This record gives sequence, C-alpha cells and structure tokens, in this order.
Amino acid sequence: MESSRRITGFNEEQETIIREIGKDWDAVDWATGPGDRAAAEDGVRAVYRGLGLPPPRFIVWLGSPWAGLIGQAVLPGIIASVTGGRYARMRARFRRRIRGQLRTGPKEFLHPEVYDRVEAQVTPALNKRVVSTVVEEQSLGYTWRWEAQRTMVWPADGRKPQPWAQPRVQDELAAQVAAQADISPVPEMPLFRLPHRWRYEIPQRCSMTSFAWADAMELIGVTGLDPVHAERQVNRHAGLWWAYRDYAVLTPRPDVLRRDAQGRLHCADGPAAVWPDGWVIHSWHGRAVPGPLVEGYWDAARILRESNSEIRRAAIERMGWGEFVAAAGLRQVGSSEPDPGNPGYQLALYDMSAGTFPVTTSRILLCTNATPERDGTRRQYGLIVPVDAPDPVTAAAGMLGLTREQYLTLDRAT
Repeated sequence: MESSRRITGFNEEQETIIREIGKDWDAVDWATGPGDRAAAEDGVRAVYRGLGLPPPRFIVWLGSPWAGLIGQAVLPGIIASVTGGRYARMRARFRRRIRGQLRTGPKEFLHPEVYDRVEAQVTPALNKRVVSTVVEEQSLGYTWRWEAQRTMVWPADGRKPQPWAQPRVQDELAAQVAAQADISPVPEMPLFRLPHRWRYEIPQRCSMTSFAWADAMELIGVTGLDPVHAERQVNRHAGLWWAYRDYAVLTPRPDVLRRDAQGRLHCADGPAAVWPDGWVIHSWHGRAVPGPLVEGYWDAARILRESNSEIRRAAIERMGWGEFVAAAGLRQVGSSEPDPGNPGYQLALYDMSAGTFPVTTSRILLCTNATPERDGTRRQYGLIVPVDAPDPVTAAAGMLGLTREQYLTLDRAT
C-alpha cells in the first residue's frame, strides 16, 4: 500500500478512546483473583483454529507460573502414561516437544501476520504515536509477568531453582488428563525426569500493551486483526500460559498483587505477588528479592555479604541509608553540605573502606530525592561516585558533568 493511502492520524475523540483502551488493559494486566476459565479455554481453541491448527487435545490448569513451567515439561510423559498412546509417547521426546511449541512473532503475537497488516495500513509516525498514547496510560510498560518469568529462571536468592512442586504438579496433571480422556482410574506413574533446560521454556509472551496497541489500531480503521481477538480473550482471563501442538498449559491470575506508588511490584514486609498454590514473588520497588530480606531482617553484615548489587541496594533502602551508613561503619569524608539543587536537604559523602563494602574503589554520596513520593515523603538514597571526589557538592556536580561552582548556581531540582 502506498504511503499516501495509509492512515496518518486520529482525531481527539479517538485519542480519548485510545487512552481509555490503555487504562483498560493496564487494569487487565493487574487484575487478581479467578478469571473466567471457560472463556480462556474457548480462546485457546480459537487461537489454534486461527493458526490453521486443530485445537489441542488437552487444556490443563496449574496453580502458578512455577507449577506451569514444571507442568509443560512433564505433560507429554503424563499424557503417554495415562493414555498409553504410541503417538503420545513419541511426543514425549523433548526435541519433538520443543518443535511443537507455538512461537510468537513480531509484537509477540502468535499470528505472524498481525504486525505486517498494521505496517501496511498506517504510517510509521502514526504507529509510534499510537504506542506512546497507549503506554502513557499504563504502568510504565512494567508488568508482573516479566518479573515472574525472570524469577522462574533466575531466582532472587541466586540458587538454581528446584522443582519442589513436581510431585503435586504431576498428580494434578494426571487427574486432568485422565478426566479429559475419559480414563479411569488414573494410572500410577514414576516421577519423570525433567528435560535439559526445562526452566528456559518461556510462556506465550504477548504483553497487555500489545493488545492495547492492536485494539487502538482497530479503532482508527486498521483491518485484518481478527486473529488477535482469540489471544486477547485468553489473556483477559488467564495468567501465563504455554501453547504446544498437542496441549496447552494455563495458569490463573495471582490472588494478590501489591505495588508501590509508581506501579511497580513491591511489598516491604511480605510477598508482593501470591498465587493460588502458594507460589510467591518478593519484590522491592520492581526488583525481585529473596524472601528473608523483606520478611525478616538483614543486618549490615548480611547486606555486605550480598554479591548482587541490586539486591544489596534494596536491602540498604529497606534498612535506611542513614542507619546502614552507621551500622556498616562507613567513614564520612568532610562535613555534610546543603544541596544547592534541593534546598533544605543535605549531601554527605562516605568512604567504602576495604573489607567493609564489596566496592572499595568508590565513595557513596548520600542524597535526598528532590521530588516527594506520592505519600509526601522524600526518599533518601546513595549514589556511587569516584573515589577521588573530595566533598559531597563536588561529587554531586560531577554526576551531572558540572564543576562545583556550576552546581552551586543551579536552580532547585525537579
């Protein structure tokens, strides 16, 4: 389609509706509690039909993304054991199973032509405008789904994840497969060996922002996006899910999601996300952290032993930078000075002495955020600055590429 024939803009009324679409999908993204399972399963079947495939023989549910990750790895073997089918036993081979996963295309939709259809009907400039309008109404593009996927592969405690739920998952899957295959009683089966790299099998990855984008495109006149409707239905009523040629594994939305004022997954004294089977994610302002960090107490010694810098920062913030500086015995460099860019608040500089802090060739500049949080408080935080910074004002100036004299003349920070 020639560029001159493409859609080039939208009016004020459409812009208002697009913003509402963004808000709606943000609400869907953070919805908790049971969804409509029947609607989700109908959506799954429609997804397969839209791809020219027969619906999966088995659609099963497990109680959390972690259970789903285990379940998608062992389900071929369970189907083989329950049904006794030769074909199912062949499908249980890992490489065949991987080739059977339905892969996402551009914009993370399962249907490969969705993005091409949009690109053929709208100008690149309008596409960017639609995306920015949608994202403005969402939680900074942040979603618990990415946090769940990252936590499954790289747990916050740094340990290799263990399939502690596998026996329960296998029992649940066997019961569901037997019921759907009309087989009774459920046969006994061994604990299956998980295939190599089983935890890297990511679920279907379409974000709520992509669905909002597609809905907005249809609003302004883009046609041919019907294949998105089925995926949209699944994601409105379910959490993470895996789609394979022969089966689909679905998980529910979390029972609990807790967020900070910026919309990031966060809870200062317990799990930030909780699923029906008890799996949880602990998070500090959007960063997954070990449970004991928020449910217990990490003293300065434990914080200093933490090798992950992001988790160490979260632990310091939870303790409070002022208390941590005192507890860790950091030596102050010079005196505290008023912050020229943040009147009424002080800057302080500290040495990170060898043997006390993992980073020994730098200093910490203790600052106060110039912008209040939504609750009116101002967050204190520490910044890593060069070891040759002679005083706090010079250190603050250097982070902005300024001299001390230039920073002293700054207007109040915003």
